[in-house]
Amino acid sequence: MELIFLILTIIALVATVVFGFLQVIVPFIKGEVRLSKRFPFVEGGDVAGTKKRKRRKKKSTKRYLIPIFAVAVLVVAFVLVKSLMFQTTVKRVPIAVMTFKNRSGDRNLDYLCEAIPNLLITNLEQSKYLSVMTWERMHDLLKVLGEEDLGSINEDVGFELCELDGINAIVMGSFTRADGMFVTEVKVLDVRTKKLLKSASSQGDGVASILRIQIDELSGDIAKSVSLYERVTTPTEMKVMDVTTTSMEAYNYFLRGREDYEKWYYEDARRFLEKAIEIDSTFASAYLYLSWVYDWLNDYKKSNGALKKAKAFSDKVTEKEKLYIEATYATVIEDDSEKSLRIREQLTAKYPKEKRVHVNLARYYEKKGLNHRAIEEYNKALELDPNYGVALYKIAYRYADIGDYAKAIEYFKQYAAVSPGDANPFDSMGDLYFQMGQLDEALAQYKEALFVKPDFYISNGRIAYICALHEEYAEAMQWLDHLVTTGPSAGTQAGGLCQKAFYSHLLGNTEQAVRSLNTAENLLEPTEFDFGMALVDWIWTWIYCEQGKLERSRRHLTDCYANLYDIPYNRVFFNFYKGSIELKQQTFDSVKARIATIESLLPNMTQAYRDHAQFLHALLYAEMLLAQDSLEKSITIFEEPSKFEVNIAPAAVFMAIHIPYDKDVIARAYLKKGDVGRAISEYEKLIDSDPNNRGRSLIRPRWRYKLAKLYEEQGFRAKAIEQYEKFLDIWKDADADRPELLDARKCLVKLKAG
Repeated sequence: MELIFLILTIIALVATVVFGFLQVIVPFIKGEVRLSKRFPFVEGGDVAGTKKRKRRKKKSTKRYLIPIFAVAVLVVAFVLVKSLMFQTTVKRVPIAVMTFKNRSGDRNLDYLCEAIPNLLITNLEQSKYLSVMTWERMHDLLKVLGEEDLGSINEDVGFELCELDGINAIVMGSFTRADGMFVTEVKVLDVRTKKLLKSASSQGDGVASILRIQIDELSGDIAKSVSLYERVTTPTEMKVMDVTTTSMEAYNYFLRGREDYEKWYYEDARRFLEKAIEIDSTFASAYLYLSWVYDWLNDYKKSNGALKKAKAFSDKVTEKEKLYIEATYATVIEDDSEKSLRIREQLTAKYPKEKRVHVNLARYYEKKGLNHRAIEEYNKALELDPNYGVALYKIAYRYADIGDYAKAIEYFKQYAAVSPGDANPFDSMGDLYFQMGQLDEALAQYKEALFVKPDFYISNGRIAYICALHEEYAEAMQWLDHLVTTGPSAGTQAGGLCQKAFYSHLLGNTEQAVRSLNTAENLLEPTEFDFGMALVDWIWTWIYCEQGKLERSRRHLTDCYANLYDIPYNRVFFNFYKGSIELKQQTFDSVKARIATIESLLPNMTQAYRDHAQFLHALLYAEMLLAQDSLEKSITIFEEPSKFEVNIAPAAVFMAIHIPYDKDVIARAYLKKGDVGRAISEYEKLIDSDPNNRGRSLIRPRWRYKLAKLYEEQGFRAKAIEQYEKFLDIWKDADADRPELLDARKCLVKLKAG
């Protein structure tokens, strides 16, 4: 319709010019009319000096012809220009490309049944006159029809898919091979009438000719068959090798890697994508996906390297892929969140039917703590594909974050239903049950995830933490050994070793902690896994601070912070530990400054971080008050924040919320007041056998030792023996020279003898 309107406009312009020539220009030349003094009007062309008759003349309409003609030409010209401009914003013709049939008789070529249509889709996407259904969208619609396991799409299913999505034209095709020649044929049909719009074929020497010749030839034929603009204007130049790769083998590896990435099978995806870039070192799209895969595998050096390669070769991708590269680059390399947001919003505006662009934008919002806006975008993705696993699992977490557990469970169950055989749904359900305090159910789900996929390393750390909550440390260490063994990258293995180091020091075995940290450092050195290095330095900070080696502790804290993003929460973490070191040095003015800094940062944080930041602020403040003998205020300040709850178990790495801080500050305050009974009561709360009663926070074994000492002092012999025995059992592998260990053994012998 737009083209017809354009043609009619041109005809109108020509007619206006002809009419003006006959009615104005010709009479002007003949002298029948002349320009008036009030140009652009005209008046009759009477000869000068002729005596005029004194009678009232009828007004001539010719005097208005030039202005009318001028206005008419301008109006028609304006419409014509607008019509020409409209070509850039013309409504795109919706088209879909189905799977191709292998008529060669060679099963080794079956991969081309998907590779050829994917290449055609990529090429046709370059036309500004076409709106091409993506391969992913096609499979989403197959799920809606209950045909997700359909290997080859026949015409009936193809037409049904197109009708569901408002598609105008459908492309079906096949390929064959004879005497070394490779032939590809396509048929383009009108979805509404099912009439053939175009049949075309292309041939070349071998499979390599598909990329070199055939995709481009067929793309041009397809585009012209469904778009008048592609026929009458300059057709879109479509060269598939300019926006993908020069190798069919590399493209096949890319498709397999992309599919495994979508299934969360990152190690498998890594292998295929690395193969793709090994064959074609300029394959930008493969570099982009490989960057995402390395990121999930905690290998940030390789992730950043792959992303930089994707950016360097981003002229070899489609407009859509280029926007993905630029959005990721702005976030990761340039650290420009505003630029990243602009690009993500541009993606959603240009490709509203792409579910991934909505998830991409939603993930930006969730990192900013904007859960409700993230939910809106995830819902848009789910409107396009109700069974989209990533959106289902992500929206479930967001509902859990806002406390709507019923909704979260609903989405997690739906996620599990649409992802049979996948491990992640079970791990995700485990996270929800953990947050709800249903630890047995959480443990069962995490174990099920590992049963489904034994190398699903994420669940190992979570199981270890639940074991540690119940003080089953030997079992916790076994799960961490499994994490280190099955971790698919140096970064994940180092994360497991850091957890082992943490637990080892908690259990008094600092020698083992040091060995684990040294191994982790060696693994991390070539990875540029900044958070992993920060974790190592934090554990060193903790160990040296407790040993009173404060200068070493401070140095590692500085190194730790240098490897963290400069966000308010990390600044809180840094100031808390800096203040803790200064507190041991009794430089109270410096500690007060740290407390004030933390307080000033609290309003700038999302709720997800603010609760723990408030806990750290209150703990440091209470410790300072205790050191200054302001005992009542110390108790009051920390009483409410001490109820902070851990809402997620650690995966491959520990986070700040999992640290069992010296939060026995209230017990120590009561003890300093001389109220031993209240001190005992506080320690009993801290070692409650139900993890939920202590906010799913770990028990520090030394609290049992301290409680045993108080029981002994108060004459509670049986209770003291119980706590000493429990402490010594937990610390059975502790460093032999630990004072608490030596004293506990001596006290236990004495109590049992008495």
